[in-house]
Amino acid sequence: MTTTVSNYAKVLYQLNVSADSISIAEDTFAESKELMKVLCSPVIMPKKKYEIIDKIFPKDICNFIKVVSKNGRMTSINDIFKEYHNWYNKENKIVVAHLYYVVKPTEEQQEKLKAFVKKKLNASKVELELIEKPDLIGGFVIEANGHEFDRSFKNKLNALNRKLVWR
Repeated sequence: MTTTVSNYAKVLYQLNVSADSISIAEDTFAESKELMKVLCSPVIMPKKKYEIIDKIFPKDICNFIKVVSKNGRMTSINDIFKEYHNWYNKENKIVVAHLYYVVKPTEEQQEKLKAFVKKKLNASKVELELIEKPDLIGGFVIEANGHEFDRSFKNKLNALNRKLVWR
């Protein structure tokens, strides 16, 4: 991530643009490759680009997108949104954790895992992204903010194997 992208993301966060507006903008860019081409085109005059932005996007994010366009950074807009979410999560102590599993945990188990991660990482909220990974044999692995909590059978078997080989 470049410093420029990070700086734009911080500014977007500081502007207090609504989460709905950011989501709409992300979805709009994801759905329309032509829009990105138009906003990046050096042939189209900035005034025309600004008219398009005003028609398509929610008011509270229009000026931000205009500045990004004016400064020739539209190709980085998706990275800016991604970094914005990272910044938002960091500032609000929200942790996005990847939960690798063999058997999908129940809602109750997921809540217990969220509570575990909250406590370990001092978070106010934990969002779990569930990813099936059969090669764990059993158990689970949680990765969050550079930490790994490995409670898989595969890890236990590897540890046992290392102990036996060491002897």
